[in-house]
Amino acid sequence: MDLTGYGSYHDRIVPAATYPQLPPGPYPDTFPVRLPDGDWAELPFLALPDGFDTAIAYLCITENSFDLEDRLSTAMAELVADLDAEVVIGMPTLGMVLAASVARKLGHPWYVPLSYSRKFWFTDECSVPVRSITSPTVPKTVYIDPRLLERLDGRRVLLVEDVISTGGTVSAELTLMRRLGVNVVGVVTAIKETNVWEGALAAIDPTWPDLVRAPISLPLFRRTPGGWQPDPTTAPTP
Repeated sequence: MDLTGYGSYHDRIVPAATYPQLPPGPYPDTFPVRLPDGDWAELPFLALPDGFDTAIAYLCITENSFDLEDRLSTAMAELVADLDAEVVIGMPTLGMVLAASVARKLGHPWYVPLSYSRKFWFTDECSVPVRSITSPTVPKTVYIDPRLLERLDGRRVLLVEDVISTGGTVSAELTLMRRLGVNVVGVVTAIKETNVWEGALAAIDPTWPDLVRAPISLPLFRRTPGGWQPDPTTAPTP
């Protein structure tokens, strides 16, 4: 098989001492993201349609190293420990990887996975449509197994995602939880990516953006002759 043109995807952990501070841009292929433990993770860029003149530093947790996943889920669990969540919910597909780890690190015996696959016993009342930055033109439906609703009843619930960018998946998840009467005390993601999601969530409920926590925040990147340059106007609110 000819793989020319496909490129490759991987992360690279860089010791903290390698970069005393963030190197100046522009950045040709990868962006060094400072991890909460002080080391850096170099993430590849993903150019976005239309025009492919903007990009994100792309985290795909199912394709990242176990080392990076462990560092991120540890930081996420520490960031929400004060919320005293009793149940963790994971958004498919990538959010479930981190949800399982976060739940374990919070001392929970299990977590509640959502699903894009409808089983014959699932119901429309326990579903909601969703779009994401990587599949903006292909709407999907997210479901919760109605047999798991009793796990959420009267409990403090934490939603876990991998990245929040446009806010499409998180707003869908929050909408579903509201429909089911679930007490959501917080949302944690590995990365807050750009500030588009803030407006998307606030348009539905002005309190929702404040629910979101993440150990890493990143702006949008714009193409320049020398590579990708961060656009500070797109950075998430601190």
